[in-house]
Amino acid sequence: MNLARLLLPLAGLVVLSATPVAAEPTANEVRSLIRLAARDHLAHPSGVDINHWVIAPFYDGLLRAGFATDDPSLVGAVVDFGQQGGWMPGYRFYHADDVAVGHAWLDLYGLDPAATERLGPIQGRLDHIIAHPITEELNDFTAKPKTPGVEVTDRWTWCDALYMAPPTLARLFALTGDAKYLAFLDQEYRFCYDRLYDKNDRLFYRDSRFAGPKGKKSPSGKKVFWSRGNGWVYGGLVLLLEQLPPGHPSRPFYETLFREMTTAVLATQQADGFWYPNLGDAAEIAQGESSGTGFFVFGLAWGVNAGVLDRARHWPAVLRGWHALVGALRPDGLVGRVQQIGFAPDQFGPESIEDYGTGAFLLAGAEVLRGLGGATTRAPAAIYADAMARNAARPVVPAAYARLVPERKDDLAWENDKVAFRVYGPALRAGAEDSGIDAWTKRVPYPVLNSWYRRDRMEKISYHQDHGEGLDAYHVGDTRGCGGLGLWIDGKLVTADTYIGYKIHWTKPDVAEFTTLYEYPITFEGKPVIEHRVTRLRLGERLAEVDVFFSSSKSRGARPLAGFNPEIAIGLVTQGAGAKLILDAGPRTIAIYEPFAGGSLGTGVVVGGDQSVRIAGLPAADAKGLHRHALIITRLGARQVLHYRTGFAWSTDGDIATESAWLGYLKSKR
Repeated sequence: MNLARLLLPLAGLVVLSATPVAAEPTANEVRSLIRLAARDHLAHPSGVDINHWVIAPFYDGLLRAGFATDDPSLVGAVVDFGQQGGWMPGYRFYHADDVAVGHAWLDLYGLDPAATERLGPIQGRLDHIIAHPITEELNDFTAKPKTPGVEVTDRWTWCDALYMAPPTLARLFALTGDAKYLAFLDQEYRFCYDRLYDKNDRLFYRDSRFAGPKGKKSPSGKKVFWSRGNGWVYGGLVLLLEQLPPGHPSRPFYETLFREMTTAVLATQQADGFWYPNLGDAAEIAQGESSGTGFFVFGLAWGVNAGVLDRARHWPAVLRGWHALVGALRPDGLVGRVQQIGFAPDQFGPESIEDYGTGAFLLAGAEVLRGLGGATTRAPAAIYADAMARNAARPVVPAAYARLVPERKDDLAWENDKVAFRVYGPALRAGAEDSGIDAWTKRVPYPVLNSWYRRDRMEKISYHQDHGEGLDAYHVGDTRGCGGLGLWIDGKLVTADTYIGYKIHWTKPDVAEFTTLYEYPITFEGKPVIEHRVTRLRLGERLAEVDVFFSSSKSRGARPLAGFNPEIAIGLVTQGAGAKLILDAGPRTIAIYEPFAGGSLGTGVVVGGDQSVRIAGLPAADAKGLHRHALIITRLGARQVLHYRTGFAWSTDGDIATESAWLGYLKSKR
């Protein structure tokens, strides 16, 4: 094929006919850089939701880097993330982004098929989507869908989606042999391809806003082919093709697309080895960007290693790209020059980092290492076995920790060295439990959540009894429990049911943080009322910090609901006879002190900010009169956010053993 004729549609893009060749690194150099980038990024948690698409490429990169370098610690880190997130997808049901973590969860399931918890949530989500597909056209990214309840992103209407969902579906096919996963993949992939792929330039528009003659152009009037958007597609093709059998009818389409895109990828690499943010107009933002570059290096190197691409022609571009990526490493080992979350070329700096940027670097590095002949020959199964053994042998040390527990009806639980809590999820929607907070009294500083849940489920050793570490004897039901909240409307408490969405944030071991969403049985100006509750528990503290705002949206970027500022009641509930409601516990503070589980229990709420508060008590809702509420009633603060702290002390843990000591502790936290 004539190369000049092949590149003719890319006229105006930079062609690297005279680009200098980068020196080939040694395998040891590449291996060391991979480990440096992976370990340094693991040491700097980003705070992102651990089931979010932003971190999914980091999981992909950790696994491939771990298997290429024979580093079980990288594989074990992904196992930890999966366990903490309950092996769940994100909560936006049809959104392709929210099954991107399925790449890693299913790769790990494939190595350990007995761990069915890694398969069930992702498979269940996609089984339902395939059985109940969205069929509306949804080809205009700026238009409102005609079908009630449907979002434009309920189909693959943006090119990034081709990294997120197709590799997950391909893995389900490879693991189960069920052809429905590939049939759905093909259908939706071609839907996106037909609308966003430019067959002349052999690149994808990010979405319909940029597509075709009327699409958005760069300031100089050229087409916008977003580098990372095309990197998502190119890297996603690799993760998809690896799962397709050689003779599968769909394979020629994806291989052809990969080769076509490769032509454009080669043509748009710049003299410094990077790809710039706009592949259609390198001058728009004339600096190298790491995430797009990482995905392109990954795809090119994989193509060479897999025999899909000719080494002599393509390996020099791999080396130039890898050299550029290494130059983007910051002094602290983190991968810089990463454009932030977005949907089009945008400005960024050399210090800019993101989880997906490091993920792309690791994906690229693992394939470069393979291409240099330096990857380990040990089987992934053996490396995985070492990872699991190392994880099991780690010493149990005090830490702040939050995790989803889908095996226990969607509980979301968190703890530190002093206290433990949980809230209730959708699987308990039909029961008495709703949005209250449960308190787990522990008497040991090390984590107990995982072991208590495991022993209760696997060994029938109930955590409702004290076996030396503490117990869950606290009653919540439909009460506020220990610091739950509700709306105070016309002198009545209006509460939400169990959470409808959650995000567990990736943090360091000294803080647990997560977000839960609750929907109230009311509307405001015709809009739903959604509570966004961020909960944070630091090591050494007995009080969890809670920040709340209300919105009409469930989305991650939701804004406060304008004009909505009701009274809000935060509650504590008594546990039995002899309880003392301390409604005058101090400014902006309520408390309860009472006999509990062989000792005494103090619970408390401290409200922050400068908004006014008042105190109230509610009669018991139960027939025996055991469960009375102490309430502190307030409003949102100046920024439409309510901040408060809630927690407890159990005398049996040996720390705070009297009412006066508990009230003194609360006073110190005001």
